Amino acid sequence: NKEYHSTFSVLKALRKQSGKYTITATNRNGKDSVSVDVTVLGKPARPEGPLEVKDVHKEGCKLKWNKPKDDGGTPIEGYQVEKMDTATGRWVPCGKADKDATELDVSGLEPGKKYQFRVKAINNEGESEPLETERSTLAKNPYDEPTKPGTPELVDWDNTSVDLKWEPPKSDGGAPIEKYIVEKKDKHGLEWEKAAEVPGDKKEAKVTGLKEKTELQFRVVAINKAGPSEPSDPTAP
Repeated sequence: NKEYHSTFSVLKALRKQSGKYTITATNRNGKDSVSVDVTVLGKPARPEGPLEVKDVHKEGCKLKWNKPKDDGGTPIEGYQVEKMDTATGRWVPCGKADKDATELDVSGLEPGKKYQFRVKAINNEGESEPLETERSTLAKNPYDEPTKPGTPELVDWDNTSVDLKWEPPKSDGGAPIEKYIVEKKDKHGLEWEKAAEVPGDKKEAKVTGLKEKTELQFRVVAINKAGPSEPSDPTAP
């Protein structure tokens, strides 16, 4: 018998039509069958949720998701992550993750703005539908600057130095006080300048190197990792 072949086509096939197909040829002498496994390729399913937002700070965060249940019949090549400033409503790329990754550190956020995020799986056939965050995220540190310290009190002094003490801020802003800066200025001047620095567990300082017969004012600033507090009220001159 002369060799021959036949072609069987399924137009506009869908992923769900993948499976085992049995083809039967019949003539007056009988019939014969053959089974073939058919994989219909397509875009991947969207990544599995939820799309979690973690470790938020004023300029970035971490996103975490799960792999799609269906890779589309061809390997996942990576993930495209996008962000949307809720004030503009426009989605823009903010990073790509490798094929085996299910998380991404996002940077480049603008402090004080609200964002939503989405992630798409990518294979050779294209991009999946996106998995989106359920709510917006405010780009903000999980802590704030301290409130201002108490007004410094003069404990002792001589011609060229003073000893000061003060009460700590009523709130550290959610992060430990790292240090205090003591500032000074001439009674009649406008510019404050640094006079001393002490660790955050100290509430007193000695300021030295002062000029005799000079009337000065002092104030204190508390600093944590969010930044400096408002200055304390100044001492009386």
